[in-house]
Amino acid sequence: MEIAVTVTPEAEQAFSQLKEEKKADFVRVAAAQSCGCGNVGYRMFWEDSRSDQDLALEYGGLTLVIDPDSQPHIAGCVIDYKAEPMREGFVISNPNAGGGCGCGGH
Repeated sequence: MEIAVTVTPEAEQAFSQLKEEKKADFVRVAAAQSCGCGNVGYRMFWEDSRSDQDLALEYGGLTLVIDPDSQPHIAGCVIDYKAEPMREGFVISNPNAGGGCGCGGH
């Protein structure tokens, strides 16, 4: 399965910097329901291995891997990097995802 993911220039630059501090062979991008309402949450973390079913994408000298269960939720996502006074890091959003959460859990 081929999916479209947009990586902003800021995120690509951050990936390039992470490459210098590489802690594992891959960066896993995963999506899962974060609560009972069906809202999807995204995570990124270092990963030492990948399966043959993982989709691999190259950005900024790093290999991002996405498992088959996460691929439908990550299709169309935008990976950005924000550096704000009280928060800095990668932000994953999906403009194709449904509306917000009504459960009050997040």
